[in-house]
Amino acid sequence: MHEGFILGICTWLSYCFSFVHFPKFLKKLMLKSFFVTDIISIVLTFILMTSISKSATAVIASITCGLLVNLTLMVFNRFFI
Repeated sequence: MHEGFILGICTWLSYCFSFVHFPKFLKKLMLKSFFVTDIISIVLTFILMTSISKSATAVIASITCGLLVNLTLMVFNRFFI
C-alpha cells in the first residue's frame, strides 16, 4: 500500500513538471476541463503502473495521482488565474 502512495506521488510530480512544457492551448484546455484531465491522468497512470505491478499497488497509485492532479488544478485555478 505504501508503494502505491509513493508511486502515485512520483507520477504526480512527473505530471507537474511535464505541464510546464505543454503548449498553451493544451494548458488552457486542461485547466478548463478538470473532469477530462482527471480521467486522462488516472487512466494514463494506471496503464503506466500496470507495466510495473499488476496488483492493488497500481490502483492505489492511480487513485493517489488522480486526487493530487485534481487538487493541483483546483489550487492553480484558485490562486494563479
